[in-house]
Amino acid sequence: MSTGTLLFYLIRMEPFTAMNRNLQGGRFDHADRLFSNVAATWDNCLHSSSDVKELTPEFFHQSEFLLNSNNFNLGTQQVVIVRAVAQQ
Repeated sequence: MSTGTLLFYLIRMEPFTAMNRNLQGGRFDHADRLFSNVAATWDNCLHSSSDVKELTPEFFHQSEFLLNSNNFNLGTQQVVIVRAVAQQ
C-alpha cells in the first residue's frame, strides 16, 4: 500500500492528519480531492484506470477514521454546492 493511499483514507485521524498536511505543504489539499465518500471512491476506482487504491485495515476494525471527530476544517466540496443549487 502506498503512503498516499494511507494518508488519503486516514486524513481525519492523527498522526495521519499532520502527515497529510505536511505532504501538502502545511495545508489540506482541495476539498474535492479529499476522501469523503466510500461509494464515490469505489466508483472512481472502478471507472478510472489511474485511480488504484487498496482498503486499509481500518475499514475492518476502526470505523472512527470515517468521522471528523477533531473538527478539522477540510474545506467545502464544489460538487456539493453545485448539487444544492441545482435542487433549489
